[in-house]
Amino acid sequence: MTAQSREAAFERSQIIRALLVHPLLHRRGRHIRTLDLARRHQAELRRWFDHHIGWQLHVERDRLRLFKIPEAPGRRDIEGPTARQSALYCLLLAVLEDCGRQTVISELAGKLTAVTATHTALRRFDATVHRERFDLVAMVRLLCRHGVLTPTGEAGTAREQEKEYVAGSGDALYDVDHRTASLMLAAPVAPAQAGGPDELIDTLGAGQGRTADEMTRQALMRRLVDEPVVYLDDLPGEQRDYFLAHVEELLAALRLGLDTRVEVRAEGAAIIDEELTDLEFPMTSAPSFAALVLADRLCSEVDSRSPRRTFVPHPRLLELTAEVAADLLKVITSINGHPIDAIRVKEVALPILIRLGLAEHISGGIRIRPGLARYRAQPGLGARKGAENLMLFGAHDLPSSPTLPSEDDSDEPL
Repeated sequence: MTAQSREAAFERSQIIRALLVHPLLHRRGRHIRTLDLARRHQAELRRWFDHHIGWQLHVERDRLRLFKIPEAPGRRDIEGPTARQSALYCLLLAVLEDCGRQTVISELAGKLTAVTATHTALRRFDATVHRERFDLVAMVRLLCRHGVLTPTGEAGTAREQEKEYVAGSGDALYDVDHRTASLMLAAPVAPAQAGGPDELIDTLGAGQGRTADEMTRQALMRRLVDEPVVYLDDLPGEQRDYFLAHVEELLAALRLGLDTRVEVRAEGAAIIDEELTDLEFPMTSAPSFAALVLADRLCSEVDSRSPRRTFVPHPRLLELTAEVAADLLKVITSINGHPIDAIRVKEVALPILIRLGLAEHISGGIRIRPGLARYRAQPGLGARKGAENLMLFGAHDLPSSPTLPSEDDSDEPL
């Protein structure tokens, strides 16, 4: 490989990495060069995504859009939009088609009320309800982050106006980017052509003329690039068999395409790259600190048992969170403004571990997943925080086994 070809491969890997984290990129700030490079390499990039992942890449001068469709679409980030908010987001995109170059929240609310009153299958939007206004503003803000809407005034002023709207008065004005709005929905078929919600993603599994092996490989690659940890026990039988038979081929595609490191153990695999995942372990909040301390307690709980068991019943979990609460009280006084106790620790810390695939709810308690060992505290060094050189499954994985070839609706403040 020549120096020029190596440079081209590196440029493509940087674009792929950027798109996996931010599937919609605009020509501004640090992404200007990314879009320029994407236009230069667009043929190779489209082939890579189509061959390895099965996702469509759209390239134009001012926007770069990767139409990501998760392999497991039923999974939802606990910090992401609720089901109601997600529905409102899609409805906002629909009603924005009838808006001009600018709109206000009250206009959007009126259009939502009208469209949901017309279609009886939709839950009616009621702007007189505080929760509905709260959810509407939350999705307006998400549209702003995605570049569909832009406040016409200063960000601080818009924020105050949005709060006033939620409180029952006030309004806020936005510019509308209709081109970006048209690129937001990622579905193999247009919503108007789908017979129901399930059909929006059915054609992804249909394979579009691909062989069974190709479909299985792409499904595995989607999981590997889009999930914090992929456990073999969670995979359908054909995917697990394919992974075991073609692990080196899959690793090579990830390493070359993403310029990253992949760790594979008997229990599963994960990309070890803090820049790539949008589900990185948070490091600055009180809940994340509580989650790290709880992770260490759970690891110790498993290590102390003979024989090892990864199941922790609810009563024992409360005992452990009580111990964590006692430790936390030595360094902090509250979590999100609430007193620290066993229940509060469980409510804020456990969901973080579950969201990251490090634990899961089962009947009567939780099951600890092997990846949790990555966050085990090391003697004298404090809690592990996910640096790139840490082993995903720890020096002593949970449970030990031979290795593969390695390489709510709560009204939170707006």
